Amino acid sequence: GRVSGSYRMTDPRFAIGIDLGTTNSSLAYLPLIGEGESEILAIPQWQTLTTTSDAPILPSFLYLPDAVTASRLASGESSWIVGLLARNQAGSSPGQVAQSAKSWLGHHSADREAPFLPWGSEALTPEQKISPLKASGLILNHLKNAWDLKFGGAGEDYRFDAQRITITVPASFDAAAQKLTLRAAQMAEIGRASCRER
Repeated sequence: GRVSGSYRMTDPRFAIGIDLGTTNSSLAYLPLIGEGESEILAIPQWQTLTTTSDAPILPSFLYLPDAVTASRLASGESSWIVGLLARNQAGSSPGQVAQSAKSWLGHHSADREAPFLPWGSEALTPEQKISPLKASGLILNHLKNAWDLKFGGAGEDYRFDAQRITITVPASFDAAAQKLTLRAAQMAEIGRASCRER
C-alpha cells in the first residue's frame, strides 16, 4: 500500500520481519515509503566448499570446518558457517554441525549461554563448541549482512539498522526465551528489534 506524509531520514524505509526458525530462517520486508509489496530476501550462502548461491531460506545450521576443509573453502573461512553448506555437512560431519539453536533457547533445563552445541559431539573440543545464544546471534548476523549486501550501498537510511525490525518467536516462548532472542539480536549488533509471537 501507499504511505502518506513526508519522509524524514530518521524514519525507517522498510519493515523487516525475521523468522528465526529451528530448521530454517528467513527475512521478509515491506516498504514503508511509497508503494510496494512484501518480498522475501534472497540470502547469499555457501552451497558447497567452492560455490555460493542465493536462496529464500537460510537453513538454521552452523558448520565449523576443520583446518583442512577451511583451506579448501574459497573464502578460507575457519569460523562457523551458516546455511546450506552447514545443513549439507550435517550428514557427513554431524559432530561439526550445530542445529536447533532456537529450540534450545526455549529449553528451560539447559544453560542456553553455555557452549554445548553440537549436542553430544566429540568431534569438537569444549572450547570450539557454541552456545544456543551465540548460534542464534550468528544466524541473525548472517541475515543482517545479507540485507546490507543488497541494500546498504544505497545509503545509510537503507542499512539494516535503520529499519523497523521484528523477530518472530513461537507462542511457547516465555519471557526468558524472548529476552534471550533479543540478546541474540544484540550479539548480531541489531539495535532496534522487537519480538512478536507467531
